[in-house]
Amino acid sequence: MDMQDLYERGPPCMSRAVDGFVRIGTAGLAWGGFMGSYDAAKEGHKGAARGLYVAKSVVRNGLGWGFFAGMYLGLNCGVETVRRKSDWMNATIAGAITGGLAAARSGSGVRILQTATLVAAIATAGDYVRPVQYPPTGI
Repeated sequence: MDMQDLYERGPPCMSRAVDGFVRIGTAGLAWGGFMGSYDAAKEGHKGAARGLYVAKSVVRNGLGWGFFAGMYLGLNCGVETVRRKSDWMNATIAGAITGGLAAARSGSGVRILQTATLVAAIATAGDYVRPVQYPPTGI
């Protein structure tokens, strides 16, 4: 892969997935810290129990958000590679697959379908508002 090809196509799918994991995972860490401390105080945890509760919340939210974003961005790039098009349909397909996989733990077919539809709609709307562009500077 030469530099011109890399510039036109953007970074490889794995790089996009890792980038999403790191960026959104960091936001999840912050969310886990804030909400973990709030919930710990609300539930009456004190001392070491409170610290452990907050630490679990930080890890759970950071990993959860990161895996979700990494999965979506990796799938979006993969669909774009397979379809050889860069349009809103990539976001719809990747959002539906990501939402379905995220809800698969519930074991409910209805819940999986609802979540897949919701995530696909949000991803499609987000793609209409601001399509993914590489390089991200928009040059």
